[in-house]
Amino acid sequence: MQTGPFRMQSTCTKCGGSGKTVKEFCKACRGNKVVPGRKSVRLDILPGSDNEDTIKVVRSGGEDPDGRPGDLYVTLEVREDPVFRREKGDIHVDAVLNVTQAILGGTVQVPTLSGDVVLKIKPGTQPGQKVVLRGKGIKTRNSPYHGDQYVHFNVNIPENLTSRQRELIEEFAKEEQGEDEKDAKAAAGASGG
Repeated sequence: MQTGPFRMQSTCTKCGGSGKTVKEFCKACRGNKVVPGRKSVRLDILPGSDNEDTIKVVRSGGEDPDGRPGDLYVTLEVREDPVFRREKGDIHVDAVLNVTQAILGGTVQVPTLSGDVVLKIKPGTQPGQKVVLRGKGIKTRNSPYHGDQYVHFNVNIPENLTSRQRELIEEFAKEEQGEDEKDAKAAAGASGG
């Protein structure tokens, strides 16, 4: 068995092995060599960029303690539009028809990303029915193609009618009811009842 002096080596707890010590730390960084702050960066947002997309800006992030800049990652948050609703490259818009437009057909002005267009309404258009405008949506990112625009029709039912309007609607209802009764009788006769 051997006893005697032996050597042990460890890193200095004061300087961390650098050979230098600081008597008084900087009040701004507290010795970390990095100070938090704000910086403006100019970004190019590509057409078709969507909510939660991330853009990497090389060498525009915060610096490490040795002064090397890092990368900046920006996550996009797309504001909602008061007119259009977005689903990836497709957009949706509502168009309100009056009762006569829905029943008889006609035209309605609809907003698109490139300006208003006039759509022809087919007679008998139902509430909730939609029309697709191909290629009128948002440009798809990294692609030459555009999404589609969906026009959703709503029908505005009047709350107040003039006496003449009420008379005409009641006349229409009687006519419609008479047609329904004829159809029911014809169906009963065809089934042998």
